[in-house]
Amino acid sequence: MSANTSNNTGDTFGNIYRPIPPKIRFWLLLVLDIPAVLCSFFLLYHLLLKRDLRQALHNHVVIVLLFVILWVLLIDVPSYIVVLSTGYVWLAFPWFCNIWSFVTVGLFDMIAILMALGSMERHILVYHSAWMNSTRKCFLFHYLPLTLVTFYGIVFYIWVIFFPSCSNIYDYSQPSCGYPCYIDQQIVGNYDFIVNVYIPMLTIVIFNVGLIVRQIRQKKRIDQIIQWRKHRKMIVQMLSVCCLYLIFYLPCLISAMPIHLGFLNNFLINLFPVLAFTAYFIPLLMPYVVLVSLPSIWQKWAIIKWMKTQNRVAPVMATATVERRAR
Repeated sequence: MSANTSNNTGDTFGNIYRPIPPKIRFWLLLVLDIPAVLCSFFLLYHLLLKRDLRQALHNHVVIVLLFVILWVLLIDVPSYIVVLSTGYVWLAFPWFCNIWSFVTVGLFDMIAILMALGSMERHILVYHSAWMNSTRKCFLFHYLPLTLVTFYGIVFYIWVIFFPSCSNIYDYSQPSCGYPCYIDQQIVGNYDFIVNVYIPMLTIVIFNVGLIVRQIRQKKRIDQIIQWRKHRKMIVQMLSVCCLYLIFYLPCLISAMPIHLGFLNNFLINLFPVLAFTAYFIPLLMPYVVLVSLPSIWQKWAIIKWMKTQNRVAPVMATATVERRAR
């Protein structure tokens, strides 16, 4: 998982995996990846096919986010597992390295951009719902921003990774074959780091902290209590998703800042690869956080399972009762 400076330290293959050995990384990713993929498909199935969930505006960012995470789980994580087990990229071709870089750098940064958009949108849905009360307003304040943000992320990273103005150097012994050459370019690299990484991160922090503070300050007002009960699920959903992201990525981003500015020391060089690896827990755990925030899915599933169990138990109990009476 890249933070735009994951390989700039010039570490060798062995140093990248200190102090977490490749074997431990291998089993952690292998054990967590498969259930996360299944959970993502389960969520997308319900979010896309259940009409009430599909039409809920606050679920649209989540749906796009799950698609992005699914690509990370299907391409980035398995490819990294292969490198951990064999020591080299399993498809040692430039085109595959570009695809992997697009996923591990571009799509991972899109997670932050989408969550930043979702954090801002929660304020509109909770406190300015009138902005969504017509088809035109809904298109202007919901569908258009989501479309533009998704289009921007895909186009930008396709441009800088597949059609760079520099020459990519592929190291087939490194995860994602090294790092895209645009990161070393001053203008493009700094733009990506500031606009696509730091600004979304600050937006996530500011808007989610602002949402919490606003709720605390207005909790005594009756109308705001009603408003909180009405929008509690969508607020908790975004807060939980953003908290997961901040827990695992904010330390990585903080340690990357001095490296990006050229302030290198042995502590940062050894610390950053560890923090960059922990960023994998964001896509690996995100599907479960989303599932917990959608009780209409898992509660219904639990009820159905419970009913099936009862249907199997009831005939057995009835048979046993009849036998006791016959005696």
